[in-house]
Amino acid sequence: MSSSIDRPVSPQDFRGLMRRVPTPVTVVTAADQNEARGATIGSFTSVSLEPPLISFNVAVESQLEVVLRQASHLAVHLLGAQQSKLCTHFAVPEQAGHKQLSTAPHHRTRHGTPILDAAQAVLYCRLHASHEAGDHRIIVGRVLSIDERERKQPLVYYQQSYRSVR
Repeated sequence: MSSSIDRPVSPQDFRGLMRRVPTPVTVVTAADQNEARGATIGSFTSVSLEPPLISFNVAVESQLEVVLRQASHLAVHLLGAQQSKLCTHFAVPEQAGHKQLSTAPHHRTRHGTPILDAAQAVLYCRLHASHEAGDHRIIVGRVLSIDERERKQPLVYYQQSYRSVR
């Protein structure tokens, strides 16, 4: 008798199961010498308090991953329950960075990192480490400062839709 532990996991089965796990939704932005851009990230987590480290996953050779290879700094934008349109906007992978940012009010840090004006909070980070992990890269950022602007209901992703926590 074969148990389920002996069956290989298909990407479709794995994705289907992971859709049942609520995840925080952030927009990560960065800039290199050629381009500034952002992407919606659903894998954000804290890693360490001492030093303060965060991590997220980005698809290998995605447009953001290409920028992160050369960037020294990045920003993680925490979004609120009413900001699902902003997430959808930054989730379009083929959209050019200048087009992304032309319709999202923002300013730049001295390192060129775009900072979205609408975010509830921003974590300003320096790239700490990058690790290959299958078809993704794990990015670890060292948090240099935090700009907490509002304390409203956070935005999460669950069962293929944006939701809030009540």
